[in-house]
Amino acid sequence: MNYKPKTLSFFLARIGKTIYRDSQGPCCDSCKKATEEGLTVQGEAHAKYLAIIDADFGAEGIFSNYRDTP
Repeated sequence: MNYKPKTLSFFLARIGKTIYRDSQGPCCDSCKKATEEGLTVQGEAHAKYLAIIDADFGAEGIFSNYRDTP
């Protein structure tokens, strides 16, 4: 798959909104909840964290596929 991680601007534009991602396989309860119910981008620091994690995971072949709909 030719995955392209989402940009920081993607996450910044969604502060206060719920976003969704694909399952990343067996994981912790927090990850399961984010996959099933979505997660709300809490602020600028959280948006930056999500952008960094998406890029880091993508480099390891783990594709989150963040999006606006479930």
